[in-house]
Amino acid sequence: MEEMLQKETIIGAFEQEKLNVEITENKKGQVVVSRMCELYKNQVFSQDVPWDDGVEQALKDKVTLLVKPALRKMIVQEQLHGKAIKPIITLAGPLPKRNSFTFDLVFLFRLEQSDRQVLEDTLQLIHKIDDYMEAVRPA
Repeated sequence: MEEMLQKETIIGAFEQEKLNVEITENKKGQVVVSRMCELYKNQVFSQDVPWDDGVEQALKDKVTLLVKPALRKMIVQEQLHGKAIKPIITLAGPLPKRNSFTFDLVFLFRLEQSDRQVLEDTLQLIHKIDDYMEAVRPA
């Protein structure tokens, strides 16, 4: 049995990967890693349209109807290969200045159940999610 992870190890691994995440600890002593994902306006609309409520809604719909289910499916498939932590996906909201709609992935590391392999698999999963997000194009 591999030794359990320390919080510092998790933080170090994310810094090394240069992944932009927020790392906190909850009351249960779990390390909580939050990762913001963005879907940009140009990934939904092929022509440049001015930002308005309709654009916002279209971005939100695409995240809800396409991106989240696709990510869930990918995450389930990843579970078959490794021990990646299954993130909680929550909608965050629009960032009109960045022409995007955001959602968060929250990974809970239970230190007593996490080892180096869990960490590696989770980092790999985040990279796959990033690749997927970059590949989203207008339908």
